[in-house]
Amino acid sequence: MADELLCSCHRLRRTSRAVTRLYEQALDGSGITITQYSVLSILARRGPSTATEIARSIGADRTTMTRTLDRMIKAKLIRETTAEDGREHPVLLAPAGEEAMTRAVKGWRRAEGTLNRALGPDRVGELWKLLSEAETASAI
Repeated sequence: MADELLCSCHRLRRTSRAVTRLYEQALDGSGITITQYSVLSILARRGPSTATEIARSIGADRTTMTRTLDRMIKAKLIRETTAEDGREHPVLLAPAGEEAMTRAVKGWRRAEGTLNRALGPDRVGELWKLLSEAETASAI
């Protein structure tokens, strides 16, 4: 720990990369990334959503989310629809996206279980609370 940077941002980013690797490895073979899995999960729960809505939910900026959604449209995981006002173009889950989620869910559960076993349910709840507080504090 002597060589560690005494910086919360550094620790969070390093942890984020390690956790992302865990989930990416668990999803290996499903044909989608953990970010794509998150987008598909949001669409499965909410139905048609705009890039802005999805970005807000994931905590990404709209430009990055638009690029992600464009790649997912090209891969036929999602498809565009037209909003009533005609200005925005919500996306929705496509059949290939549903199939990808079905392939990926077992790996996602495996990764989620790995973290839950390592930390225990009480500490996972505490972690989520701390992460929410850190996110709120950084938005000030």
